[in-house]
Amino acid sequence: MTCTAVRDLISQAYLGFANGQFLVGLPPPIGGGPAWINSERYEINARAEGSMSLEMMHGPMLQGLLEDRFKLRIHREVRDVPVYALTVAKGGLKLQRFQEGSCTPVDRTKFAPFYPLPTPEQIRANCHARATREGLNIKVEAQEMSLEEFSKIFLDSHTVDRPVVDKTRIAEKFDFHLVYAPDGATPADDFAPGPSIFTALEEQLGLKLEPAKGPQEFLVIDSVERPSEN
Repeated sequence: MTCTAVRDLISQAYLGFANGQFLVGLPPPIGGGPAWINSERYEINARAEGSMSLEMMHGPMLQGLLEDRFKLRIHREVRDVPVYALTVAKGGLKLQRFQEGSCTPVDRTKFAPFYPLPTPEQIRANCHARATREGLNIKVEAQEMSLEEFSKIFLDSHTVDRPVVDKTRIAEKFDFHLVYAPDGATPADDFAPGPSIFTALEEQLGLKLEPAKGPQEFLVIDSVERPSEN
């Protein structure tokens, strides 16, 4: 790893990893720590003994390196914060249920940078989940995905301004097709922005985001030190 801030190393080390398994979604927000963990950058050269998976090296082993070389001490805590509750809109769901056999399910607990990029043949065969830009809009296409996974991967605080909590209590898998305009999109040339994410969810998928209070897990830095010279 080259030219990497300590905060980014912490985010990567705890990227959806808890209780011995990888989770879907974003790493918990990080609280505390001195200002230099955002500005100072480091190069890390480390070699694992034996054959180790990328998941192990970028997760538990990176955590161990941070604890050893940076004297990182960190704990998790849950706080009540403003969230959006994902619910079913008044008109009911407008989602297409996933058809078994239509594509090969993938392990969504393994995502970049932990697994190699798929080949074109694998992309065609595997159930896909991607967001692309079309003009001023964002187009989301995903197969074989639950509402909880959809809320964590495509909605959470990187799309809207607060975490999203799935309150639908629906465990089925669906195929998702959604087009919306990100905040700040304005008409340009021949392109017109689509609906907001809130309107698009209700009109296209039959889902609704409602302001609420809910639990959010945080990584809190108790102590961290600059590493000694090699």
